[in-house]
Amino acid sequence: MKANTSRSILVGALLTIALSFVPYAQFLTYPVRLFVTFIHEGGHALAALLTGGLPVALGVSPDASGVTLTRGGLGAVINAAGYLGATLFGALMLAALRRGVAPKKLLAIMAASVALTLPLALFGLISAPGALFALVTGIPIALTLAVAAAKLGRSNQELLVGFLGVQCVLNAFYDLNTLFLLSAHTNVHTDAQNMQQATLIPAIVWAILWMGTAIAILWSLVLRPMLRDLKAGRSI
Repeated sequence: MKANTSRSILVGALLTIALSFVPYAQFLTYPVRLFVTFIHEGGHALAALLTGGLPVALGVSPDASGVTLTRGGLGAVINAAGYLGATLFGALMLAALRRGVAPKKLLAIMAASVALTLPLALFGLISAPGALFALVTGIPIALTLAVAAAKLGRSNQELLVGFLGVQCVLNAFYDLNTLFLLSAHTNVHTDAQNMQQATLIPAIVWAILWMGTAIAILWSLVLRPMLRDLKAGRSI
């Protein structure tokens, strides 16, 4: 089982790399990019709830950026939970797939993760930019994942989970790299800028800390177990 699921993870990674060389492939992967944005914004919302706050609205823009409005809670945790939440979500999906969790269940979790953000988009129609776009795109994304969980064969489900898990991780790293560059050269409003305003610690420091944490998550949950199997002489 591990051999098959690990192979699906590798295929997902290779497909992601291959698509980066295909002209205009970003149009093909645009729904996946939006999926990662929903996971990112859902991370902010969940962090607010877990730290005693309340998420009140959510929006997603056509450029795949997003916003989550919250009240109360721990700002440091909420601000970090977008990038790190997407990384952790993707890594957990890949780790669960490798451990033999049914890909049908993982796709259902992905569908539910998007669907649970949609009430916040509905509440945000008045106050959150991109709320309508979030509803228009989030509903079909959640439905597509739910149909995939119900209708696809197991091997195709494994490939889809592997691809989406890799996309969550790699897009989070891409966004963190962009965050680092923005923090180093501009004053554009970002999660790291929010942390700078709250703590007086420069935004670039937060960007570096989050990048290091994301690498640690990926290493501990995905890369180290796969390397351990290689060293033990098992096929991945």
